[in-house]
Amino acid sequence: MMSTEELFEKAKLLPSCPGVYIMRNSVDKVIYVGKSKSLKNRVTSYFAPYSKLNIKTEKLISHVKDFECFYTPTELDALVLESRFIKQHMPKYNIKLKDSKDYPYIKITADEYPRMTVVHRRTDEKSTYFGPFSSVSFAWSIVESVKKIFMIPSCDKIFPRDIGGRPCLNYHIKQCIAPCTGKVKPGEYKGLFKQATYFLRGNYKQLMEQLELIMNEAAESMRYETAAKYRDCILSVKKLSEKQTVVSSPETEEDVVGIYNDELGSAIAILFIRHGAIYDRDYFFFGADEILDSGAITATLQRFYELRQYIPKQILVSSVLEDEDSDILSEQLSLMAERKISITVPQKGIKATIAATAADNARELLLLERAKNEKNDKRLIELAEFLKLESIPYRIEAYDISNSGNDYTTAGMIVIENGRFTKKKYRTFNIKSTSMDDYGAMREAIARRMYHKDEKGWELPDLILLDGGVGHVSVVHQVLDAMGISLPVLGMVKDEYHKSRTLTDGENEISIAKRNDIYTFIYKIQEEVHRYSLTRMDNARRKAVKHSILEKISGIGSEKAKKLNAAFGGLRGIKAASVEDIAKVKGISEADAEAVYNYFQKLNKKT
Repeated sequence: MMSTEELFEKAKLLPSCPGVYIMRNSVDKVIYVGKSKSLKNRVTSYFAPYSKLNIKTEKLISHVKDFECFYTPTELDALVLESRFIKQHMPKYNIKLKDSKDYPYIKITADEYPRMTVVHRRTDEKSTYFGPFSSVSFAWSIVESVKKIFMIPSCDKIFPRDIGGRPCLNYHIKQCIAPCTGKVKPGEYKGLFKQATYFLRGNYKQLMEQLELIMNEAAESMRYETAAKYRDCILSVKKLSEKQTVVSSPETEEDVVGIYNDELGSAIAILFIRHGAIYDRDYFFFGADEILDSGAITATLQRFYELRQYIPKQILVSSVLEDEDSDILSEQLSLMAERKISITVPQKGIKATIAATAADNARELLLLERAKNEKNDKRLIELAEFLKLESIPYRIEAYDISNSGNDYTTAGMIVIENGRFTKKKYRTFNIKSTSMDDYGAMREAIARRMYHKDEKGWELPDLILLDGGVGHVSVVHQVLDAMGISLPVLGMVKDEYHKSRTLTDGENEISIAKRNDIYTFIYKIQEEVHRYSLTRMDNARRKAVKHSILEKISGIGSEKAKKLNAAFGGLRGIKAASVEDIAKVKGISEADAEAVYNYFQKLNKKT
């Protein structure tokens, strides 16, 4: 281990070339990774007695006991190597942007009858993509709005395959043009998607001009119902367009990065400006120990755009980046986008105002996040005191069992971390045991869950809640005791209204009826775990029934099953058919026909 003075002397021996430096603590653990175009200048600045460091950096340096350096040919190589080391070591003081986020796009296919959906990858060159968007829910909300405005079907039908039959309710309430009736020509249907494309690109003026032209033509031809439809469409487009915040000229397309940093943490907010209006934003929060300096901002933005897969030509940043970092980032993003990407820190004018707005967004979002965390911490502390828990339940797991009769028994596990539902950590256990009772299912689910207790993402909870009573609690304690695990377990006992007003530890009941805050929290958990387990069970049931019973017969796959169903009009016709009739179906051999015939004969004998 080296003192600060010794580290300063070691740093003075470094060459003035690009590279990456790794700082380690007293147990040789990597706690910070950085890069520089001049390793000597950068590293000596940390340990020099005359350096003025901010509080976060001072805290970092107080733990540094040694460092090592890796030399690179260029600054760009240093950026790439730095990113690799951060992902490898996950240092405490580095800003870490998780790799798990997928950015969604709205996709419009180029089919004869186009389809609109949300995807995570731009894989089809013929399709048109819009985005990326900050979240899947936001992307779907736009899709739903667009479909309502332009009367595009929101069902799962695929055209022209599913043309034929009566239209659904959406047609009658004027929310669907109903191509399923066969009365909508492909050209007319494509026209709807062309209008939707104008809308998604923000070309509201051009779109409304086109809609008004169609409306007037319909009125002049005395097709008043059609004219009224386009009138309503114009009003909807106008209403939605007015909600957008216009901040620049119509041709402007840029991202604006706002940065806020204080002693308790930091935040980055990114505003996405398309056609001069803010249409979406994304944001990230970082802890008090993570250092958000110029180099960290550069590395974070590089990883952000790597995940996002789309980079506008212009990126504005609210904080001043060091020249070397700005140049490196511009070069790296330009390589990724295969075109010139400009990084600017505006000092005056409308762009400076927009950058300041982004920074204000970062600050307000961070303060709001802290307020939520403080509120959740208070709730968890009060819950721990009320239930007399030994520790604050920062991680809570809740379980429920769902089934359809004696089939598709499913255990749902939901996770509440820091008082919030953490859906990415929800888990499902498809029960395999032959025991059909809830207790056997709960026993299997808990045993399988605890098998993963030492794996990442499966940390032991501070509290287990069960949708059940004394029997469920007893079963779970038996499993935990056998595995040598000690955890508080409570059952959520329902009243006649199917609401949990009482908790049980297996021996005593704890009434929560008079504690409205705790009752509301527990009730939300009960509803969520029930919803999740029921949904997962229903998905398993639906997945199973999608497969034809014919596929259980040896030699009959999905294609042969389809041919048989088409030839005989369904199972009833197949059951009544002879071996000879079945063998006449194209693609069905005599052996197949005998297998199908014998299968249904055996079923008839059983019934």
